[in-house]
Amino acid sequence: MIAKEQEKEMTDEKENILNRIQKLLRMSIENGASENEAMQAADKAQKLLQEHNLSIADIKDDSMVEPINSEEVEVDRDLWKGYIRNATAKLYFCTTYQTSKLDKNYKRVKVITFVGRKSNRMVATEMCKYFINTIDQLAEAEFREVPGSRASINKMSHAFKQGAASKLSGRLRERYEEIAPAYIAPGNPDGLPILYKNEQQAISTWLADQGIKLTSTSSRMSIRDRVAYSRGKEKANGIGINTQINGATKSRMLGR
Repeated sequence: MIAKEQEKEMTDEKENILNRIQKLLRMSIENGASENEAMQAADKAQKLLQEHNLSIADIKDDSMVEPINSEEVEVDRDLWKGYIRNATAKLYFCTTYQTSKLDKNYKRVKVITFVGRKSNRMVATEMCKYFINTIDQLAEAEFREVPGSRASINKMSHAFKQGAASKLSGRLRERYEEIAPAYIAPGNPDGLPILYKNEQQAISTWLADQGIKLTSTSSRMSIRDRVAYSRGKEKANGIGINTQINGATKSRMLGR
């Protein structure tokens, strides 16, 4: 009976956090995804997910913890979006890898696979959509009144998005390195650093069990408008990713 009650509590909590994050992102998008709105929504979403994972880490019964698994997402071939997905997934307790497959029309399509626990995968994919949508809206606003041909506007807009993605993905990686340093001092087994380390280890073990071996590749974006690219990097500074939670926080704040 107690186990069932705990399971129900965890399910309700998971639904609560996902609903709250989706509401945050939806409100921001409806308000035009201004830099300030984006900053507030992203900050709150990350804080909620980190608190959720810290509370789950306290559970000693492995049967009560969500297993590591994967899900595929078909994506377009815009390289700048890949920068966002890779960095976002890691910050939100997941890993991604890229493959391709034939769709129902026998056309080869690009596929991104997210690996992690279900709650984390759902939030990571939502945040990827949110960051990408925010960059799209910032670009649309930036060039709405700019004169020129459709081709020239599209070129500037694409370079702007590349710049924003480059800057934002760099900030996401820096944030991850800040809260999950490679070296964890002895005697500090709690909090976010060890949580991130344990999650990455669990994901690595799952990949090995599935016979999946990841290889690192690097792709450079081709920049066709340096001015627009620089403007995009500048605008990306307004998309917030920071959080005020510290490694010692373990209280359940999801119902507040």
